[in-house]
Amino acid sequence: MDNKKYEALIHIAETGSITQTATIMGYTQSGITQMINSMEKELGVRLLTRTNKGAQLTNYGKKLLPFMREENLWEKRIRQECDRMTGKETGTVTVGCLSSISTSWMPTILEAFAARYPNIHIHMLENEAPELELMLMSGQIDAALMEIGENNAYNSEILVRDEIFVIVPEKHPLAGRTGIPISELKNYPFISYATGASFRSDHGGPEQTLGGRIELNSMYTCKNDFTAIEMVRHNLGITIAGDLMVGTQHEGVARISLDPPMFRTLGIATRGGSDMLPATKRFLKCVTDVIGQAK
Repeated sequence: MDNKKYEALIHIAETGSITQTATIMGYTQSGITQMINSMEKELGVRLLTRTNKGAQLTNYGKKLLPFMREENLWEKRIRQECDRMTGKETGTVTVGCLSSISTSWMPTILEAFAARYPNIHIHMLENEAPELELMLMSGQIDAALMEIGENNAYNSEILVRDEIFVIVPEKHPLAGRTGIPISELKNYPFISYATGASFRSDHGGPEQTLGGRIELNSMYTCKNDFTAIEMVRHNLGITIAGDLMVGTQHEGVARISLDPPMFRTLGIATRGGSDMLPATKRFLKCVTDVIGQAK
C-alpha cells in the first residue's frame, strides 16, 4: 500500500484537519480525501469521522495509527539508508524543544547542522516538557531537547545543568542579594506560569519546580517563563526561571540564586527501544558537538 496514505492519516491525527494535511503534504483537499477513502476501502474499516470541528480518528483509526507510524518510519529509514549508501545525506528530522532552548541553542545548532548536512531538513516544534514527552513517545517527534526527569521511558543524554534563579526588577529591594531561601519568596507578589497546553499553573511551572514546598503569593499567571520575565521587567512581581532563559532577556531584571541553589537537567531525548533514523543520528551528534563546545 502507498505509504503516502499512512502519512496523510498521521498528519490528520496530529492536526485534526484535512485542509492542513493537504497544505503540509502539497496535495489538494480532495486528493487527501481520496487517499483516506481508498485506504478505508482497502482495509475494510472506517478510519475517520468528519465533524464541523474537523476530522477525528475512529476507534479503528486510533488502534491502527501506531502501526502506520511504524510503517512510515521504516520507509523513511530505507530511503535514508539508500541515500547514505550512494553518498547522499537526506531526510527530515522533527525536533521538539523548550522555548528557552529554541531561543538560546537552536540557532547555533541549526547553523552548524546546515553546514554539515545541507540536504537534511529540520522541522522544529516548541512546547513544554510534559507535552514534548508525550509527543516523543507517540512518534510525533524524532527527538526532544528538554528537561530530563529521573524516571522516564525514553533514552536521554544530559547536556547541561541549568541553574534556577529568582528574577526580580533591577531596582527591587532584593536585587543586591546573592542568595535567597525559598521560604522568602512567599513575601513578594509572584508571577506564575503554566508549562503545557492546559494553561494552568498547577500543571507545572514554578510550583512544580519548587516541589510545592511553599505557597506562593501568585498575583498573576501567564503562559510561559518568557512572558513572566517581561512582567517582572514591568515591576509586577518576581518569578523564577532557568539561566538559559534569563540569559536571553536580562535587561531590566536582576537574577538571584536560591539558597541552597537549584538546578534543572537539560538534555536530548529519543524513544527507548527503537532504532533511530540516520538523519536523526546525525542531528544528535551535531547537538552534542555544539553544546559540548559551548560548555
